[in-house]
Amino acid sequence: MIVLEAFNLKKKYAGEIEFAVNDFNANILKGEIVALLGESGCGKTTILRMIAGFEKPDDGFLKLKSQKIASKDFVTAPEKRGIGIVFQDYALFPHKTVNENILFGLFRLNKDEAQKRLIEMVALTGLKGLEKRYPHELSGGQQQRVALARALAPDPAILLLDEPFSNLDAMRKNELRFELRDIIRKAGTTAIFVTHDTRDVLAIADRVFVLKKGVTIQQGTPEEVYRKPADSYVASFFGKTNIIAVDSNSMFLEDCFDLTIQKTDHEKNLVSIRPRAFRIAEAHTEGAFEAKVLEQLYFGEFLELICETLKQPTKLVVHADPDFVVSSGKIWLCVQAEDVTLIKH
Repeated sequence: MIVLEAFNLKKKYAGEIEFAVNDFNANILKGEIVALLGESGCGKTTILRMIAGFEKPDDGFLKLKSQKIASKDFVTAPEKRGIGIVFQDYALFPHKTVNENILFGLFRLNKDEAQKRLIEMVALTGLKGLEKRYPHELSGGQQQRVALARALAPDPAILLLDEPFSNLDAMRKNELRFELRDIIRKAGTTAIFVTHDTRDVLAIADRVFVLKKGVTIQQGTPEEVYRKPADSYVASFFGKTNIIAVDSNSMFLEDCFDLTIQKTDHEKNLVSIRPRAFRIAEAHTEGAFEAKVLEQLYFGEFLELICETLKQPTKLVVHADPDFVVSSGKIWLCVQAEDVTLIKH
């Protein structure tokens, strides 16, 4: 079931030459968690604001549960859309307790119904024991859960989250990513969140839209986008990768890599190979090639090797197991054809 439909959404701000959002299209399914990913100014927050009702599209339309909620000629007020929002700064009422903040969104229910829903939300978001505390008495993660509970309490058709982890320290982010996903899943809610961090996407999203200058340049599951980026921008933005030019007179340095990649009609092609795609092999391994290790960087979870191939000098970044020891300054590497992606500039 399609919960939200966006068709050819366009938005240009007064005084600007370029569109902030240009022809954004999406069908968001019930229960999906969707990420809008990109750098600052790419249009992701503008899309979120149009869905929320804070901005009016210049063209195209939005439908929520098959009902039109926005176009250039028609706008449903934000409070009538049935949408839950978790703002970047959480926007909690500082003079209200946890319970009072959550109850704020339940004014349409009678007292007994509101109390029942409050108890459910406190349990769902793990806030038991904190009900009488004020926002300044809570950690950043606890404040986020209060904001999430308040947004989920009215059972919205869709939940919007603006940079949900921007106010959290690095040590807590990873834990809270999975916590947030778990809460949304248990609530059975459809959600869209905005982020510039690919780690948020990989940990939480079912689907991601990668945006650049107001345009969607790729969409798919996080794994699809990570493993098969559409172009060099997505390849680099979605994590560290090796981008290597395909010589027009040869098939992807086949003398070095023993791989044959079908070329396109472009004069100059590129391939992307993730550092973890390389496998350290023995000298006699079929398809293995020799490389000189120029530098080693220890990152705890992996060892990053800066290498140079010997047959046809090409710099490579390779991620090895953290306990790997480079004994001679040279290693042998293998890479499978399915881990090599032909991309556009």
